[in-house]
Amino acid sequence: MKASSPLMAARSISDPARPGALLARLTVTRRLVLALLLAALVGAIGLVQPTGLLAPADQLAMKIVTHLRWVPGAEWVTLLAQWLDRLGEGGARLGITFIVALFFARASRPGAVIWLIVSSGAVMLLNPLVKMLFMAPRPDVIEQLVTASGHSFPSGHAAGAMALGGAVALLSRARPVQLICAGLIVATGLSRVWLGVHWPSDVIGGWAEGAAWLLVMSLWLPANEARR
Repeated sequence: MKASSPLMAARSISDPARPGALLARLTVTRRLVLALLLAALVGAIGLVQPTGLLAPADQLAMKIVTHLRWVPGAEWVTLLAQWLDRLGEGGARLGITFIVALFFARASRPGAVIWLIVSSGAVMLLNPLVKMLFMAPRPDVIEQLVTASGHSFPSGHAAGAMALGGAVALLSRARPVQLICAGLIVATGLSRVWLGVHWPSDVIGGWAEGAAWLLVMSLWLPANEARR
């Protein structure tokens, strides 16, 4: 039993399924190339949206949501989506960031604190700038269950969830925390379509934006945090 413990620990640290291990396999060049590809995806979606090429898929998803809202128990999905809407607002997301940062501070990980705040907070400044480039209108094909202002593409909630959840997943060593982060990223994006305030292509663009930013920020991930 004693001899197997170091081996099990080594497997846990080098587990290729962990976000940190996957990131460590990417060289600086590959990270930048992947970030550029994701940024190009955001630009491509934003340019193609007005042409109507994405409309059939976007509108089909909205029609499916319309029918699903009448399924028994759908009110609980709506309630969860409304809570995710509140938690995904800029102020709430910033508050969550500082709360998580406190846990890293108590663990004597100052590098993680700074990296988390910058990684998550900068998206709040980046997303409005990207929105202004495309000035996409909000969907109006189904009832909007929450009030949403500003332009539609890319989804700020999706981008923010990807940046915050992805940053915490990269810094955390606990698999349950990483799974929770992944679940919140997916749930936040899907909730925007459920609430009728974003097209699916808006959400995909937001996820791509947040992931691209995380890849860029990974270049400044403190060495001691990367080794963790």
